[in-house]
Amino acid sequence: MAELKVYILCRFALESQLYLSWLQSLTRPYEVVQEFPGTWIPPDDCGLIVTHLHYRWDEVGALRRILVDGRIPILILADGILEYRNIFEHPELADGSVFQPLMGHKLACIGRGQVRVVESWGNIGKCEVVGYPRLDRLLTATPEPPAKTGPFRLLICSANKPAFTEVQRAAVVESLQHLRERLTENPLVNGRPTEVVWRLTDGLNEEVGLPDAPPLDELPPLHDVIAQVDAVITTPSTIFLESALLGRPTAVLDFHNTPHYVPAPWMINAPKHLNAILRELADPPAAKMLFQNHVLHDQLECNGPATPRLIELIERMIQVGQESRTAGTPLEFPHRILTDERFGFSPVESGYDLSQLYPENPILKSSDLEQLQLELNLLKGRLEEIPDQLYRVLQQLDERNERIDELQNKYNSTKDRLDAAKERLKKWRTGVFRLGDPAPGKTEQEAGSETTEGESE
Repeated sequence: MAELKVYILCRFALESQLYLSWLQSLTRPYEVVQEFPGTWIPPDDCGLIVTHLHYRWDEVGALRRILVDGRIPILILADGILEYRNIFEHPELADGSVFQPLMGHKLACIGRGQVRVVESWGNIGKCEVVGYPRLDRLLTATPEPPAKTGPFRLLICSANKPAFTEVQRAAVVESLQHLRERLTENPLVNGRPTEVVWRLTDGLNEEVGLPDAPPLDELPPLHDVIAQVDAVITTPSTIFLESALLGRPTAVLDFHNTPHYVPAPWMINAPKHLNAILRELADPPAAKMLFQNHVLHDQLECNGPATPRLIELIERMIQVGQESRTAGTPLEFPHRILTDERFGFSPVESGYDLSQLYPENPILKSSDLEQLQLELNLLKGRLEEIPDQLYRVLQQLDERNERIDELQNKYNSTKDRLDAAKERLKKWRTGVFRLGDPAPGKTEQEAGSETTEGESE
């Protein structure tokens, strides 16, 4: 029997790093299908179908028919991050066409964060944590760390498709214009002159008021540009992960203010955010860089290259499909084909350093072990004394509370007698007493004897 092939459904597969980044590592024969209408039938030597095209009727129609047929495994490649506007506010895409549900047996996700979202759309058991093979080359890159002095080198860039409607495009242009005006009127950030590298797509240069730029394919690779700057500002894009992977503080410029499946430590949602964020990009707080690294490792599986994981996934899916056809049983895949070496746990980030995260706390800066041991021993002794002291203080408080209650009772009793005396005195002074009424403090007999004596006199 001839060796089973991998059939790639994408007319530009041999021009895209989404495929070229791993095809050279595939030892199994493959074939690129450039045209595949909804009636396309996989050849007999087809062991697996691989594609990222999951959006148009012809593509989905073919995938759906093959999926229902149940003989050939289908692997879908995630092409970058999930972007809210692309999923829910893209007028050219049918509702639900972005993995709602997945038209395949497995989705090669770029990271755990993506798995959680796609599975929440009902795709349980269809997601595999693979990574992003086209970024494998950056895993071994060692660019110089961002500079703290001298010119502040800032890259401002946009996604390949920064907007899907005219309203969205207007918001993108407005955000970039505000950024350009800020850096033109005041080119200083933290007292450092700013050197800006603009790398805009989709004809945005003219609308923003920038000089014409050469076509992107004539410019240096984006990762080389990122490695030469100190910070990056980008519209929502996989560029965020690429920049974070190279250790650059990265802000997301988003005047749409839509939900983000990939959060960033710096979000520019309005012009008033620019000054504060520019200052922090030039001198990023350790806590925000720690958050950026956390997001990076959650959204991009970068614990080693992704290509071997993808090749393993391809081979295992072909094996399951071949065994299923031989046995005449329906295709059935395990919930997870790839082994998770960390069992779902997150690694401790390299930037997790309390002395850097809390620079104003002198205790966390100390590295003198003997001094810290001595202080800890003294504190333990002091803590052992506290329960007895606290007990005595509570006893004293109880005694004082009892004394206070006694004084309060005496005060209330005295106050009642005084109030009664005041009332009698008030009646006496206002002449309320009738003739013959006893004066305050005297009986009726005493009052009557006084009246008789006065009359006799």
